[in-house]
Amino acid sequence: MKMTIEELKIDSFDVIDKLSQNHVLANGSFIDINLPPRQIIQEFNTLSETRPKLKNLGIYTIISLKNIYIHLNQESCLKIVNQYIHGIGWHDLQYICFLDIQNSNIYIHIIFNRVTPEGQLIDIKCLGANWQQYEILRQSCSLIIDNPIYNQYLQKRFCNCCP
Repeated sequence: MKMTIEELKIDSFDVIDKLSQNHVLANGSFIDINLPPRQIIQEFNTLSETRPKLKNLGIYTIISLKNIYIHLNQESCLKIVNQYIHGIGWHDLQYICFLDIQNSNIYIHIIFNRVTPEGQLIDIKCLGANWQQYEILRQSCSLIIDNPIYNQYLQKRFCNCCP
């Protein structure tokens, strides 16, 4: 499996509207994902407005998992996302996550608000995935892909629980 992590600074949350047209809205934090996209954008803007001089409002992260040898469903992908976000320490940020699950490729789109609910600011100097982030992503994927509970191929091959 090939993994890439791309992190971009964004000056508006309009990308949420674009992503919602072609991708599955799968998860969020400090946001009601059942709201219409325009209202979600407004919620993101409301939090960002607590820092009025802020120009780059958010961080757009694109995680690509290519050449996956098993089929992962939305639930499995969300487990990977949650473990990754907790691993990098951004679980306390407002974010929204979109999934694009294809046959052997998965694309995860995460929009983070740079302003925390407590009014703190995430520095964009940290953008650009480092080796630690790739290791956290690798471990997050391994916990799901190499676990027979989520992997039907391994389940059939190594478990006594299935015929």
